[in-house]
Amino acid sequence: MIDQSVVNLLLQIPLAGIVVFLTVRFLMHLEKMNANLFAFLAKESETNREFLKVQREQMNESIGRLAEEIKTLRIKIAAKYGDG
Repeated sequence: MIDQSVVNLLLQIPLAGIVVFLTVRFLMHLEKMNANLFAFLAKESETNREFLKVQREQMNESIGRLAEEIKTLRIKIAAKYGDG
């Protein structure tokens, strides 16, 4: 006759297999979610980098226009009131 502890062990093997299977599936799901997150963050980073590049270019153009306006005003003021 089979010992009771052997019967208990044989009954627990399928449960252990199910636990291992579910753990592996869960870890695969986490790996997929992490890959998606990193892909999203990389895309978001590239989008932010492009946005900041456009902002910097627009700011430089605005500063250039302001410098030209200031230069024009200085010339007009100098012409009206004289140099000095």
